[in-house]
Amino acid sequence: MTKTIWMITNQNDNTKTELTYYHFGKEPKFPSWYMEEKHIYTIEMTWNLKLIKTPIIFLKCLFHQYIIK
Repeated sequence: MTKTIWMITNQNDNTKTELTYYHFGKEPKFPSWYMEEKHIYTIEMTWNLKLIKTPIIFLKCLFHQYIIK
């Protein structure tokens, strides 16, 4: 299991969003509900760490949980 942190920058108004994503090594499924049409976004990975398998982390990965700040 992996915890990955992504920095998403809206190039139109220069706002930054941090996305914490728990996954099993697959490509992340970025939530599209907060991204607007006709905007340009830069997405970069800032942190990537393999996690110890615990029941709570396992459930976060299983349900593709993400945290947006």
